[in-house]
Amino acid sequence: MAEYEKLNGFYQHVLNQWGKTHGLRTTCELACRHLSESFAVSQIQLIVAYKARWSILLDMDETGIHYQFPPRDIPGNNRVPFFQITKTIRNQASYFSPLKNGHRLWLPLERRSNIIGCLIIDVPKQQPKHNDFMFLATLLASELDAGLLSESIQHEHHGRRTAERELQISQHEQQALQEQLQALHDISFKLWRAHSIDDMLFIAVDEAKKKLHIDRMAIFLLKGNDRMQGTYGTDLYGNTISEQYFESEIPDDYWYTANKLVQKEYLSVNENTPLYHDFKQVGFGWNAYVSLWDEDTPVGWIACDNLLTGMPFLNYHRQLLKQFGFIVSQHLVRRQAEENLLKLNKELEQRVLDRTAELERVNGQLEKISRLDPLTSVSNRRVFDQRFQEEWQHAERHQQPLSLLIIDVDHFKSYNDTYGHAAGDRCLKMLASTLETLERRSGSLFARYGGEEFVLLLPNQDKYTASYAAKRALHAIQMLEIPRINGAESAPTCVSISIGVNTIVPLGQCSPDQFFKETDKALYLAKNNGRNQFCVSH
Repeated sequence: MAEYEKLNGFYQHVLNQWGKTHGLRTTCELACRHLSESFAVSQIQLIVAYKARWSILLDMDETGIHYQFPPRDIPGNNRVPFFQITKTIRNQASYFSPLKNGHRLWLPLERRSNIIGCLIIDVPKQQPKHNDFMFLATLLASELDAGLLSESIQHEHHGRRTAERELQISQHEQQALQEQLQALHDISFKLWRAHSIDDMLFIAVDEAKKKLHIDRMAIFLLKGNDRMQGTYGTDLYGNTISEQYFESEIPDDYWYTANKLVQKEYLSVNENTPLYHDFKQVGFGWNAYVSLWDEDTPVGWIACDNLLTGMPFLNYHRQLLKQFGFIVSQHLVRRQAEENLLKLNKELEQRVLDRTAELERVNGQLEKISRLDPLTSVSNRRVFDQRFQEEWQHAERHQQPLSLLIIDVDHFKSYNDTYGHAAGDRCLKMLASTLETLERRSGSLFARYGGEEFVLLLPNQDKYTASYAAKRALHAIQMLEIPRINGAESAPTCVSISIGVNTIVPLGQCSPDQFFKETDKALYLAKNNGRNQFCVSH
């Protein structure tokens, strides 16, 4: 089944493309390419009867397809023995003969009961039967019969066409040029509406082939000074395909390196030249290269040829391709500038977003730092003053209790004088770290008020809760057992604290400052009573 599908696909491709070809050469080359692709054919030789002699019309080997008209004589060292050729022609029957790495298929080409040629195909092992190719032999014989006659007439009478015929051709070309100039306008409009460079390049190749009647076309862009990048091109069946995978150094013998762009030549045309696909010769005909420019800077080129139909290069093609190259250059440069601008705008937007985020982060850090005491890393007096006012207003509005503890380190000046300020700083850090963790209820705030003095704000806490908090604070500091020299008669042997406690439900006759002063008085009462204790304001 697979072999049948392969054979059926082969004949479908051949019949489809033969109906569009111009000339015997293209017909023969198409047959060779399809045999190579479908059946891994490595070598083909087409022998024809020409002027009463057997001659070679086409020879395909690893170097490519070589067509020659008039056909050339069969040399004595021909890789296909001449006696086998004549044997096949006499027997008028197809057959396989063994080769070292496959088989050789001999197909006599018969037309009107006469053998007019022989097709010799080298195929690998396990290929279809030779009868599967009899239809190909019949088709090719028909094409040869008509094609050789046409080629002969053209060869014999080349340059003898009448002035009337030349005039008709010229008029036809002028009409075709006018139609295709309109087609260029239509293509330019579609390129203008393309959504991206990729879309634009696809449209340029696909529409130009259809409307400018070019068999194959591809657009290449320059990458640096010596590399080429594929975009979209045409396969051997005329389909537009992506060739973006293709990237290569520009070959030394390529047209670009022959100073075409350096000399600012917009168009290079080669007649009767080998045609290639993926750097492999696949036929013979004309090709053209149209350079693409951004003012004085080359950006790429368009390559096109007549591989599929063999259509001749007409006079108007030169001006048409130049104009098409200019249109593609214009749209490509415009698109590149637009996309570069969009990319730059996005980069700028991202940089602004990044800078804004970084600024917000730094501002957040600064705000956080501005709210912390630099020594103890607890909240500072600025935060306390702000929160104290807020919680006072909230308690006054909702008639809820508000409690405040003012905490002072006992005999801290003596501690500093005895151990030094560095030790005093370490002592304050230890005390702050311990006291900060005692009260975790919602809304509570522990802060350093100044020097060795701390405050604990307890919203919605009554005097009993506040007294309990003071007891816990005294106990926590006692458990630290921070040693100190007994420098004064009343000083303990470990660092201790004294606490003033006050609770209020704010009313109009009392202010936050008065409340704070009353709490401070309770602190001094605790100190006067011997320190290392708390006192509740009444």
